Amino acid sequence: MKAAVLHKPGELVVEEVPQPTPGPNEVILKVEACGLCGTDLKLFEGHYTANCPVIIGHEMGGRIVEIGEEVKGLTVGDKVVVDPNESCGACDWCRSGYPTYCEDLAAYGVLRDGGFAEYCKVGAKGTYLMPEKLSVKAATFTEPVSCAVHAIDQAAPQLGQTAVIIGGGSMGQILLQLLRRAGAARVILLSRSQWKLDLGLQRGATDVINAQDQDPVAAVMDMTNGQGADLVIEAVGSIPTVEQGVGMLKKHGKLVIFGFSPEGAEARIVPFDILRRELTIIASWVNPYTFPRALQVLLTEQVEVESLISEELPLDNISEALQHMAEKPDGFMKALINP
Repeated sequence: MKAAVLHKPGELVVEEVPQPTPGPNEVILKVEACGLCGTDLKLFEGHYTANCPVIIGHEMGGRIVEIGEEVKGLTVGDKVVVDPNESCGACDWCRSGYPTYCEDLAAYGVLRDGGFAEYCKVGAKGTYLMPEKLSVKAATFTEPVSCAVHAIDQAAPQLGQTAVIIGGGSMGQILLQLLRRAGAARVILLSRSQWKLDLGLQRGATDVINAQDQDPVAAVMDMTNGQGADLVIEAVGSIPTVEQGVGMLKKHGKLVIFGFSPEGAEARIVPFDILRRELTIIASWVNPYTFPRALQVLLTEQVEVESLISEELPLDNISEALQHMAEKPDGFMKALINP
């Protein structure tokens, strides 16, 4: 079969590889669509560690073509989506209710072969039936939406609060919609791209800040009469935006670090400032127990996602999609790969 294999950072090759066969508790998925994620770009650029060589891609949906002998509840022909963060369920972390720290995490597309391929082998326990009303395109957003749902859980917004989202990309647009659903009265979207800000206004942002033209921290302070925001979600994954997030918080405010900053990169904070203002800095790491809820969010159209797809490309053109993601031309939000 054909697959996109990351041999090392900077070397992604679409090549022929053996088609997988299922183990007793595994299924083989014929991949119909797989979303390209910022994590894929960070893997390619070497900012995040993969188990190379590995087939990347983790936002996948398709149909089951083969099942292992011990699989229950799934049959050949089922339309499904896959939670790529499959925990073992047996280690101390899993038994303590923290599956994202699992000592044997599958992490399809990072540690094990993922979805930028014609076929993908996955564990049955992380495979979910796709509601018939949900399109495959929308279903590929289940994993990113599940991560956003966890971020909202971590943020715990309260009715009437003012929130800032740093980053107008696809995750920022999803988080924006969920924050409004969760009761934030005012949601300020911050981006360096005006067209992303305009898109955010269509999705419910009450205010926008173009970080290309304004100092983001000063702009937030000006919009909040010098008070700052109750809540900031950093959805870019860069050191400057993390530091800005701290600066634009209200006293007793909360910063949720959601974006993946490069591994090993260090941010500068002032501990006395954190202490004096009683700030909370919390992280949101992937999607523990939120995959079923994300499916319901998509099924009930609590977020609109299909218009975030900027282009659909065949597997042979995945390098073109990665280039678009890196360069961020106007109009590009997200690519969908159709193996």
